[in-house]
Amino acid sequence: MNTPSSISTGKRGENDILEINNDFAEATISLFGGHILSFIPKTDNIDRLWVSDAAIFDNKTAIRGGIPICWPWFGDGHKQNRDDLPSHGFVRTQIWSLDSAEESNQGTQLILSPKTTQGPGWAYKSTLKLRVTVGKTLVVELITRNLDAEDINLGCALHSYFSIDDIDNVSLVGLSGPYLDKTKGYEEFETPEIYRIRQETDRVHLHPAVLVEINNGHHISVRSTGHDSIVVWNPWKDNCLRMKDMHSDSFESMICVETAITQGKLIKSKEEVIVKQQII
Repeated sequence: MNTPSSISTGKRGENDILEINNDFAEATISLFGGHILSFIPKTDNIDRLWVSDAAIFDNKTAIRGGIPICWPWFGDGHKQNRDDLPSHGFVRTQIWSLDSAEESNQGTQLILSPKTTQGPGWAYKSTLKLRVTVGKTLVVELITRNLDAEDINLGCALHSYFSIDDIDNVSLVGLSGPYLDKTKGYEEFETPEIYRIRQETDRVHLHPAVLVEINNGHHISVRSTGHDSIVVWNPWKDNCLRMKDMHSDSFESMICVETAITQGKLIKSKEEVIVKQQII
């Protein structure tokens, strides 16, 4: 494979990373987890993504921040009576490889894949690709193809952490309809017209909004397709204190707006599903 000149390699702790630097933006991707760590457009040189200062880069611990890949289930939604299965699936703690890369007038496109798509609780035959386009915007596509003879029920998410100035001043625009509140036993509530974060927040919005805008100092737009939910998460202070890879005030400078399949997507044999998030 001829690697474009816009891509170089490096290290962050023990993790091998890809560094992308083209006319439009800079970005970094950890091969551990196929995990996008940063996206910095050259129009303003502001990183859209947030990574914890306490994140662990030991090539074996899931990375706190950036865009973790949840697959083939979201959270503990594997629908199996087992406590040994990892939350958010098993590909975010695998080594991924760069399958191909090319440059165009739109930017740099990379395709990565995990070492395996079979693991505890998931014996189906399938392929998983991550297609990343670093240009004026960041386009992330999670592509699942069912190679099995039977249908499979997929859950997944692009669990994106966004960088903000101050959680007290954040507002979200574009969400509507009912949501399930994990902090209240998945009780259903209606999305508020003025959407602010004032406490621990873990909400599964069942209306798959196409565009969500994060307003806080600088403006971030998140476009999604192929999903059935938008998840909004902020752990707040008490939970941060319990996490080894967060500081007590980490919650103040981040918010997760996740493009997700939380309700299960039936993929027929030989069919393909693409979950896409564009960060503007």
